[in-house]
Amino acid sequence: MTVQDDATPARQPRQEQSLPPATRRSSQLLRDFVASQTEPRISLGALRDALDDRGFGVLLFVFAFPNLLPHNIPLVSAVLGLPLVLLAAQLSYGRHKPWFPSWLAERSFPRLGFTAIVMHALPYLERAERLLKPRLTGLLSWTGERFIGVAIFTLAIALTLPIPFGNLLPALAIAIIGLALVEKDGVAVLVGLAVGAASLVVIALVVGGLVAATTLVIGGLLGSH
Repeated sequence: MTVQDDATPARQPRQEQSLPPATRRSSQLLRDFVASQTEPRISLGALRDALDDRGFGVLLFVFAFPNLLPHNIPLVSAVLGLPLVLLAAQLSYGRHKPWFPSWLAERSFPRLGFTAIVMHALPYLERAERLLKPRLTGLLSWTGERFIGVAIFTLAIALTLPIPFGNLLPALAIAIIGLALVEKDGVAVLVGLAVGAASLVVIALVVGGLVAATTLVIGGLLGSH
């Protein structure tokens, strides 16, 4: 079996594939999207269009998830953080569907690499879909989503900073909140916000420690002369 065959998700029953997007779970939309792609590269605009009105939540999850995986890819947080910042800004502004400028919508990534990430993420997404449900939906009102957008924007900025071990918790918080938006689960939103607050505290402590250590080193060098 070729690598391409390994990375291609199994075909779903015809009845599930024929359901309109609004009635399919987010995991099924991602499966169907990956299965429908035949070109060697996938554009960000095509992914956005396939997700339709669930674009914000699912895209937040998709772009946050790679930061939760062990890898040695340099600057991955900064690269994936840019779409997250843009999505969060639009959510806080009140847009109903994500928008990308043409230069970003036309950016593409290898289909096999994207498929591998999606297939790795799907078990977590499907588990979340079983656990999450509409609760405390008042937190997801028009005003509530504006606040959530501001919170995600702050976390996305923190994610792009070159801080040692500073990307894991913000990415986890954004992934949780993204799924909570899709499933209209206010309880999960609160969990994500709590994780996000903890991540900012950790980042502040790390930055404070780095500043203190740098100050001591510089002070020692200056004192030795």
